[in-house]
Parts: sequence; C-alpha cells; structure tokens
Amino acid sequence: MNTTFTNTQIDLDSLPDYQEIHYTGVSVKRFYKVLCIQLIFFIAVTVGLFFLREVTDVPYLIPGLGAGIILFFLSAAGYQYKLQQTLGYAIRERDIAYRRGFIFEKTTVIPFNRIQHISTSASALDRIFKISSLNIFTAGGSGSDIDIPGLTPELAARLKVKVANHIIDEDDA
Repeated sequence: MNTTFTNTQIDLDSLPDYQEIHYTGVSVKRFYKVLCIQLIFFIAVTVGLFFLREVTDVPYLIPGLGAGIILFFLSAAGYQYKLQQTLGYAIRERDIAYRRGFIFEKTTVIPFNRIQHISTSASALDRIFKISSLNIFTAGGSGSDIDIPGLTPELAARLKVKVANHIIDEDDA
C-alpha cells in the first residue's frame, strides 16, 4: 500500500458561482396561505382588544394598541410579500439549491450525494390552498436541511422523483 498524498491548491476562478443560478420561484399560494394565517391571528388579537376595552378605563390605550397592532400586521404582510419574491429553488446536474430571505439572504446548496432522505408534506391549510412542501434531509440533522414551500403537489412529487433519481445515479457512479 504505497499511496502518495497530494493536496494541490484549487484555482478559485474555476469554481462555479452559485449566484449565477436561475432560480424557479414558488407558488404565490404560499403567500396567500401565510396571509390567511396572519388574518386569523389579527382577528383573534382584535377580539382580545375588544375584551380589553371592557375591563380598562385607561385613556388612549385601546386606540394606541389598535394602531400598533394594525402597523404590526401590515409590516408582517409586507415582509411576507418581499420574502415571497426571493424564495426560489434550482436543480442542477449535481446539486439542488434553495434561496430565501431579502434582509438576510440565505442560499443552501446540497450535493445529491449528501442527500439521505426526501419527503413531501402538506398541512391542512396547505391542502386547502393545494400546495405542499418538498423536504430534503442530509445526514446528521434532526430536521430537514431544505424545505421548499409553496409547490403544487404534482410538482413536489415530480421533484422528489427527480432528486431521488439523481441520488441513485450518483450512487451508481
């Protein structure tokens, strides 16, 4: 067993640039689902505000809290709108990439040979909006490494098969 150890330096200019990836956006139904959840919370907080009005006599408390609540929920809806524009995924020859965030942009790129498990999931509200999520797991984590929300169930199933086939091809190579 006479092997020579080499550790040559890689030319950094020859590395692919992950930022040049063309990302496919997720369905706008994900945004509508999030707005629906926010609306439910807004209604619950508004009902709580009306109950608070009955038990307190502090002047300007209810209008001040009401204005703050409206501002908070409008800001949350605006944040989700901007976030929706940045969500995207790309499947390349050897990996899958997922981008999210507009204040703090995060891009996760996972090579197919690192993927351990792929699943799709859909909550009750997801089923109402006819969307699902693709969950990609690598070794060592307790949760999924990539959750791509807002996919149609058909697309999520096709992507799951496509990624699984890439994993099989990588194992055969």
